[in-house]
Amino acid sequence: MSLPDRAPAEVELRLALVLGRYGGRLDAEQTEALCRAVEAIVEQITSLRGVLLGNADEPLPRFIPFRGDE
Repeated sequence: MSLPDRAPAEVELRLALVLGRYGGRLDAEQTEALCRAVEAIVEQITSLRGVLLGNADEPLPRFIPFRGDE
């Protein structure tokens, strides 16, 4: 899945926020892993933003299978 145009900017901003707070404690390998994690999170957020919900939409009920032996 490719990220929309605004997503790379969002990744950069979120990464800059985390690196600004904790960047001094991370080595190069950890910084790369953090970058990949932030990209994955932004991709998930972008997908969730695409789902439109109305005010009347309710959560799905929890599925609990019925077993005859119970």
